[in-house]
Amino acid sequence: MKPSIFKITGGHLTARDKRNILDCIEHLRGQDHHNAWLGYKGSPKRYCVTADADLPNIYGVRISENYTTDWGEKRQREWKFTVEAKGIDPLQPVAPKTDPQADLFEGMSA
Repeated sequence: MKPSIFKITGGHLTARDKRNILDCIEHLRGQDHHNAWLGYKGSPKRYCVTADADLPNIYGVRISENYTTDWGEKRQREWKFTVEAKGIDPLQPVAPKTDPQADLFEGMSA
């Protein structure tokens, strides 16, 4: 089966967005954390893909795009989607990183 992305919730996803989401999933496979914005150099869009802890092949996706208005103002917009990936192995959810400062005083007595 050919890898594909199906939108469950959210606005319109372009074919390029779907290919980029698949690339993000493959890039994140084997990583120890998934809380990163990924994108191609020179592209105004960045993608943040998070695996659902309960359902395999279901992902939360945030897309952020930088753009310039007709008046030259720099702006940013963001979309949220829920998608299902088919034809690929599911990305294993990872535990969120803990706050590194929380461990500084763990062994100290008051």
